Parts: sequence; C-alpha cells; structure tokens
Amino acid sequence: MQELPFHRLLIGLELTSTDSTLLNYVERILPYVPATSIHVVHAYPSLLTDDSKEELEDKITKVMRDLVEQHLTIDSIELHYVVREGSPSEEILKTASSHKVDLIFLMNRVGLKGSALLQDLANKSNASLWMVPEGYDHFQFTKFYIPLQFNEHNVHTLRLAYGLDEADKGYNVFVCEHLYEVPSGYHYSGKSLDEYKSILEEQKEQDFQRFVEENDLGALGLTCNVVSVDSSSIAETIYAQSRKMGADLILVSARGRSKLSSFLLGSVTNELVILDPVAPMILVKNPKGNMGIWQAIQEI
Repeated sequence: MQELPFHRLLIGLELTSTDSTLLNYVERILPYVPATSIHVVHAYPSLLTDDSKEELEDKITKVMRDLVEQHLTIDSIELHYVVREGSPSEEILKTASSHKVDLIFLMNRVGLKGSALLQDLANKSNASLWMVPEGYDHFQFTKFYIPLQFNEHNVHTLRLAYGLDEADKGYNVFVCEHLYEVPSGYHYSGKSLDEYKSILEEQKEQDFQRFVEENDLGALGLTCNVVSVDSSSIAETIYAQSRKMGADLILVSARGRSKLSSFLLGSVTNELVILDPVAPMILVKNPKGNMGIWQAIQEI
C-alpha cells in the first residue's frame, strides 16, 4: 500500500475553547501520518488596541504556542506559527499554497458557524481537509464510511483509507457504498419503481466489479452496498448512512466527474459542511488533480 501523502500539515486555530478539542484529536492522529512539518495558523480581524501590530501578533503567537505545547507531543516535526490580520480562509489558503500543505485540520462547528470557511477551503484548496466535529471528545479508528462513484479519485481515497488502516494495525471495518438516484422519467420504461431499481442496482454492481478489476484493488477484499437516494439529498444520505453504522471516520473523494460525484465546487461538498457533522470527515483531494485557485493565480 502507498505511503500516506500527509507530510505537511496545517492546523487552523480560532483561539476559542474549541481549539482544545481539535488539538486533542490531532494528537491522536499524529502517530498515523508521516508528518514532517506543521503550520499552526490564526487569522484575526482588525482590532482596536494600544499595542503595535507586531506586539499584538507576538501575544497571539504565545497563546497559540502554549495551546500546542499543552495538547500536542511534537518530536521531530518542524513547527511553525502563522498569525495574520485578515480573512481566515484567505490566510489559510495562502499558507497552504506557499508551503505545499497536504492536509488541513479544522473544527467543524455545529450549525452554520464556520461553514463559509469550510466551503471556501473545500472548494479552493489542493490540500485534503480533515474536519473534526465541535465537541467531539473521543478518538477511534474502528469504522470507516466511504461513498464511491467508481472513479480515479475514489481509487486514491481507498488507498489512503487502507494506509490509515495499516498504520492502525489493520483492525478497522470498511463500509463502502454507491449512492444513486432513480431518474424522474423511469416510468416511461414501462417498469415499476422496484423493477427499475433492481436493474439499476445490478448494473451498479457490475460497475463496481469493473472498477475493482481495472484499478487492481482485488487484494483489498472490497465490498460495496448500492443504496438508492430517494427523499434525501446525497449529502444527507452520506450522513444518515454513516450515523447508522456508527462511523468513526467518513472519507469523501473531493473530486469527481459525474453530477453525483462532483464534490469539488459542487453542491455535495457545500451541503456536507453546512449540515451538522456526525463524525470526523476527510474531504480527500487527489494530489494529481487540477491545481487549486491560489496556485493557478500564482502561476499566471
């Protein structure tokens, strides 16, 4: 199995009580990833203060350093602190791009708090985004939920998931599911809804077997449930299914080709980060995919 592609990490801090939850979770993750550097980032709005900008940022850096030293065990990993005045999404994107960050850790707030930041990063960053639910107070690598659309980005996600599994001694349960919608005009086929679903699901199962064979995934022993999305959206179904199985981690391929798998700059990603989270989730970016917006701008 390929080495996990997470060498350069970024942690976004809010300097609120939620930072402890995020850092405690990252502390549990670090043994599983080959991290060589961590950039800890905080962006602050314009503030009225008697301190100079340099004095203010020195104070913020000290608070960040104290938090990190309290919650993280850092040995041979390079540690950098970035404090900037401005928009959190812009400063995180700039830092992630300039330092070629592979993975961003952020808190996923309950309700709409912070959703705009997560949407911005999900849509624009080349780095994978690991989001930890607000108040999440335990860590397990027991059950992984992975929605599949049988494309090359899913291959990268699966290999990453099994890399995490191997790092955790291979004791995890994987639930892969393909979510599909029945076309609104199915009745013109002359078949009942159940008959049409049966035909579709047989086709999807054949697509899965072809996907496994063409991408040399047979050794993983994968199985894939085929699930009809009826009254709910794709994002709602992802959360409902992962909640049903008690998932500890959801891995979503953040780039795809079809309407249902177009997570990048698409409605599914945006809805996933708006809905209240049920478990930690990684939006997995394929490093061989298209460049991010900041990188594209820099190369013009």
